[in-house]
Amino acid sequence: MTRSAYRLGLPRAGRWRELVNSDAAVYGGSGLGNLGAIHARAEGFRDFPASAEILLPPLSTLFFAFESDELE
Repeated sequence: MTRSAYRLGLPRAGRWRELVNSDAAVYGGSGLGNLGAIHARAEGFRDFPASAEILLPPLSTLFFAFESDELE
């Protein structure tokens, strides 16, 4: 089942690049994803100081890497 607006706790606010999405078309998946990146806000969630809402494709694994601080 696809989860839209799934909240994910992260260690810092800013831009996180989507490194791997096992549901990407290149891996034979449906192609659902986060358009290459997510943006975390300084809004704590589950013991993390920042969080972001992501699209979580069904039966998938996602890997993100911190890219830059959030500009406000």
